[in-house]
Amino acid sequence: MLPRRRRPRFRPPLRRARRRIERVAPAEAAAALEEKAQAAEAQGMLDRAGDLHLEAARCYLQLDDIDRADDHGLKALRLFIQAGRPAKVRRLVPRMMAVLHRKGYHDEAEKLRQEVEALLGPPPRAGLWGERAARRGSLPAKCPLCGGPVRSDEVNWIDSDSAECAYCGGIVKAT
Repeated sequence: MLPRRRRPRFRPPLRRARRRIERVAPAEAAAALEEKAQAAEAQGMLDRAGDLHLEAARCYLQLDDIDRADDHGLKALRLFIQAGRPAKVRRLVPRMMAVLHRKGYHDEAEKLRQEVEALLGPPPRAGLWGERAARRGSLPAKCPLCGGPVRSDEVNWIDSDSAECAYCGGIVKAT
């Protein structure tokens, strides 16, 4: 009988990364998130690894390191596609493009759109990215387990009353 494979513990390091981000230490947080993303990917947790790469991309964008932010953002989108979550990619791309435009990275936003269209094809309706969300309950602003922000368009919905936290994988109940 083979020994049971242990999954890495994500919650304590994620709490530390969240605190680093809040304390304006995005470089340290990005490194921690990048490490956890690689561990999650090695364990086959593609959706979780994508969420962690996406958070690392946000940290690098805060540091104005657009090359690393772009690399992690695209890695996250590829992992979501590989995990069978193309709808999540279509929801995230408009927001990612809007952030890039706000920061003045117009060429990078266009490059992102082109790369996602190459991976997924054109959006379902010409010129429209994103899909309408199904009717669901409202989620708390923060995860009760790790304290990470909870956004209804970024979580993995389990059913209409509960979702999986994008940071720690804990179950968050909707009201």
